[in-house]
Amino acid sequence: MIKTIIFDLGGVLYRINHERTREALAALAVTPEAVLLKLEAQADVFSNYESGKLTSAEFRDSLRTSYGMTASDEQIDHAWNAMLGGIFPQSIELIRSLKSRYNIFLLSNINDIHYKAIDVECAELFGAFDECFFSYKIGMRKPDTEIYSHVLHATNSLPEHTIFIDDAPQNILGAR
Repeated sequence: MIKTIIFDLGGVLYRINHERTREALAALAVTPEAVLLKLEAQADVFSNYESGKLTSAEFRDSLRTSYGMTASDEQIDHAWNAMLGGIFPQSIELIRSLKSRYNIFLLSNINDIHYKAIDVECAELFGAFDECFFSYKIGMRKPDTEIYSHVLHATNSLPEHTIFIDDAPQNILGAR
């Protein structure tokens, strides 16, 4: 019997468009095509930032160094946040409707810049959950199995009584 549902945020309850950020970052670079080609190769920078291993300042400096950017912090933040598209309609109502029957938690790979950009907009959504777990605050990220164990332990949930809803197949496999 399912007792707990753990939701992802981006792509599930909140609109994201990674291409918009790729294009916005490329527009800040000396050689835009290099950014578009190198973003995936620099995955460690993004993973480390999402898991709280880099500060926002270190993240921005890494982008400047890696992609030849001379952009200000504000310009980088604006480009980095270009992917953020807003809460999907009905997300808050969905979480509230499930809360009467299940323990409801949020588990999101998110970073400090994105969190600060959406915290006011998402306050009502975040407040609808029993608890929210953000990768950069807990020092782990999906799909690493440790983060799922952490959330299960922190919420006193059993894996066999838990459903995890995410838009990324690698995260579902990690949770499995």
